[in-house]
Amino acid sequence: DDDDDDDDDEDAGGDGPGGVLAVRDDDADEGPRRQHVGSKILNKINSGEQSADLGQIKQRINDAAHLLGNWRKARQLGDKRTREEVLTGLVSDCSTYYGYAEELAEYFLRMFSAEQAILFFEANEKSRPLTIRTNSLKARRQSLIQSLTARKVQVDPIGAWTKVGLKVYESAVPVGATPEYLGGQYMIQSASSFVPVMALAPQQDEIILDMCAAPGGKTTYIGQLMKNTGTLFANDLRKERCKALVANVHRMGLTNVIATCTDGRKLASILPKLDRVLLDAPCSGSGIIARDPSVKVKRGTKDFEEASRIQKELLTTAIDMVDASSKTGGYIVYSTCSVSVEENEAVVQFALMSRSVELVSFSSAVNFGVEGMTRYRERRFHPSMNLCRRYYPHVHNMDGFFVAKFKKTSNTIPERTKKDRTKGTDHIQVWGEEHWTPEMMETVVDFKPLEKKEKGAAGEKGAKPQNKRDRKKIKRAAQLSVKAATNSAVARVLEAAAAAHDSKEDKPKEDPQPPKVAGKKKGLKRKVAAAAPDSAEASEKQSNGSPAKKAGEGTAESGEAASRKKKKRKVA
Repeated sequence: DDDDDDDDDEDAGGDGPGGVLAVRDDDADEGPRRQHVGSKILNKINSGEQSADLGQIKQRINDAAHLLGNWRKARQLGDKRTREEVLTGLVSDCSTYYGYAEELAEYFLRMFSAEQAILFFEANEKSRPLTIRTNSLKARRQSLIQSLTARKVQVDPIGAWTKVGLKVYESAVPVGATPEYLGGQYMIQSASSFVPVMALAPQQDEIILDMCAAPGGKTTYIGQLMKNTGTLFANDLRKERCKALVANVHRMGLTNVIATCTDGRKLASILPKLDRVLLDAPCSGSGIIARDPSVKVKRGTKDFEEASRIQKELLTTAIDMVDASSKTGGYIVYSTCSVSVEENEAVVQFALMSRSVELVSFSSAVNFGVEGMTRYRERRFHPSMNLCRRYYPHVHNMDGFFVAKFKKTSNTIPERTKKDRTKGTDHIQVWGEEHWTPEMMETVVDFKPLEKKEKGAAGEKGAKPQNKRDRKKIKRAAQLSVKAATNSAVARVLEAAAAAHDSKEDKPKEDPQPPKVAGKKKGLKRKVAAAAPDSAEASEKQSNGSPAKKAGEGTAESGEAASRKKKKRKVA
């Protein structure tokens, strides 16, 4: 794609002053492009379809944007149009006034709020400030400022977020033809393209790949941060762009770069395992309309979908080439110069579902930017999508950009991709106003309660719960019921054991029987026999009364003695 990474300003001009000046010549050629894009307005005016007073169109745009931003007050203002009718009119007016295709204008008006979309359109009509990056391998930023000021080039630091960026306000000489430029002390590069390299945070002695490198702005920045150590692979598909890549690498004084020219999807079979990969993917260029106004009419939603397919293939290849067990790396940075959801969040979502990666924050390196979208219209994305960052022309005064940073967690490729839950609410049937007929509104609706049998059947053969939360609730209830049944069974067993123990305690205790002693049977028999007469005599002495009683008692006592003898014999 010719708009792959807003590299028109990181130009191929390393071959000499003529090549560098081509950057400014391209900017000068934007006039005819804008005239071609804006010819739609002139054609409508000439044919009589459109009034020549563009001020009226601008006023309608502002009124419609204000109305959509305060829709609750629309009825109070006396506007009886529906919201869709107001939006359709706004799309037509924006397409006419700003020169966009109606499809693209509607896309932006639905992605942003109406007021934000107007600011976006206005920002794209203004040129971005020219920015340069200091090459710390050859110069310091302060010394470079002094050198350029001596040549009547007014520069200032871009901001506190970068230590190497400079903004050019005015120049008496071509910025791409100074001795400092030719000596490799700085690189012409857009401010937004600093962010992916800063998010990558390359370290010394690592093996890193810049997958879509030409013309070399990000590649030379990576090599600069690596301090010319390790190995840096720089790849691009087109040979003519690789010439500019090699020229800029030599000019900036890098000695650790290996340039390749092949399809990025085939690099996995060529290169070794890597510590980090930067993929600034080919895209539709919807974020650099200020520098390429032809995007207004030559891009649409179909182009976003087509670019998305290639980006998914490149990103999965980049992830597969990274070594998850790397001690210092294991990171992948994905970026585009587009603001469309199809090329950004949708691609990141695909990577999260198909590979063992997770999104990580890079706010320690770049602490500004708009969070990525976790939901867009009917789509729903992973909650960690807010770790991505978006950069807008009307918010940050730089080209539109998107940056996401991944950390690879495993070298194993999942056999099955995760479920795609981004479809949103398409399966939900909405009871809209078209169903609110007078008959339906006047009819009383009765709901019959389910019978016990029906409830049981519904509980046994009912449909699977729609979400994970319901399934967890049912599972927890089943576990609690099993636990309750177990506890009640244990309680019953304990009660039965306690009752049996109490009943044993209520029974009279028998005399304890002495244990059998082997070898003493005969001696015990003699002792029992000797003890029997003594007990009989003692009982006779104790008894008092009539002779008949004594005779009866003697008979009873003799019976008891006989029984005791039997017991003693058994014991013996």
